[in-house]
Amino acid sequence: MRRLPGGRLLAVPRSLAEGMVRSSVLLVLVTLVPGMWAAAAFFFFALTDSAVGTFWCVFGVAVPSLVVFPRPLCRAVRSLAGHWTGTAIPDSYRPLVPVTRMATHYWWNGYDYQRFRWISVSHRWILTRVYDPAAWRDMLWILVAPFTASVAAAVPLALIAAGAVAAARPGATPLPEEARLPLAVLSASLGALLLPLGWRAAVLVARRLLGLSPLVRSTTRIAVLVQGRADLTQAQEAELRRIERDLHDGAQARLVSIGLSLSAAERLLDDDQTEVRALLRQTRENSLAALRELRELAQGIAPPVLVERGLVDAIRALALDAPLRTSVRSTLERRLETPIEFSLYFTTAELVANAVKHSHGSAVDITIDPTRRGVAITVTDDGRGGARIGAGSGLAGLTTRLNAFDGVLRIDSPPGGPTRATVEVPCASS
Repeated sequence: MRRLPGGRLLAVPRSLAEGMVRSSVLLVLVTLVPGMWAAAAFFFFALTDSAVGTFWCVFGVAVPSLVVFPRPLCRAVRSLAGHWTGTAIPDSYRPLVPVTRMATHYWWNGYDYQRFRWISVSHRWILTRVYDPAAWRDMLWILVAPFTASVAAAVPLALIAAGAVAAARPGATPLPEEARLPLAVLSASLGALLLPLGWRAAVLVARRLLGLSPLVRSTTRIAVLVQGRADLTQAQEAELRRIERDLHDGAQARLVSIGLSLSAAERLLDDDQTEVRALLRQTRENSLAALRELRELAQGIAPPVLVERGLVDAIRALALDAPLRTSVRSTLERRLETPIEFSLYFTTAELVANAVKHSHGSAVDITIDPTRRGVAITVTDDGRGGARIGAGSGLAGLTTRLNAFDGVLRIDSPPGGPTRATVEVPCASS
């Protein structure tokens, strides 16, 4: 029989051992508080009458445990689930406000004022577990998890335990002797098969109940949109200032010079024909320069090829003017919405400019492809690498431009290169 590699031989036992340990840990964390309640109920009802036992169970054990234990237990579950699956479960706790002494000599904790600091700290600890919506979700987890996550984690363990008991103790089950051993093997085998799935199902329940609530997601989304609108407004204002500066320092100055030259030529028309010819020659050169600057300015606002031919042809025209050897490959067959085409064009132009200025490479490769969500543009150079967002290369401004369209910019630039910048924007072609 051909032997399997050692890694594959150990994979199954390792998976079963991991499943047993993780299911057991989750089961302990989930049933800790309900187990305390059950023990307290047994103790109080055994020693007192029903009314006193109920009072002490509710107000002496249940309520304090719902205040004290949910947050650390839920943090432990989030941490373990994130470590096991590689995907963190974010919490949505309100940030703690530092306890600060005010000018009135009272202490402010984010919720109320107290005369003494230790009282203010204690109130903050209690109020964060009463008024924080995330704390109520933790309490809901404590109440719901024993009937959901613990069942998913306990079923495989229970099946293995039942099979082991049935096999080891013949009189422990009412099964016929001839059916006891096959059923014990079947139960243990089924439990072993479910071990890798039980804790994963429990983690899915934890991710659903302990993750960000719809309200928090909506609030975060609104905050992102508000910040994106503010960034876009600032970018538009900066762009208007740039256009105004270019007009003032370029075309406007040349038009003023043309006017002065024509006035001087008018005064010298009857006296010095040679000087008039020189002034007219200079005026013509200034008019051509002003026209060229206006065309460059208009192309910076809305390149004609982009308006007339679309994004792909505009990027091909950009590649023809690039100082480095630049190739463009595209599988995009239709045009996009005009604002998205403008954003993608200028983002690509900035990425190519960054490659020319900073990469010290010899070639740039641009690919344009449709995706499931929209369109993606990848700009790759063979330079020295080391680019990152926020490193002063202008990439942070590109993320601001893309945020207005829910676009993302991903940079893969290890030291030594190559640098690969991918821009993806969700959109529909037209």
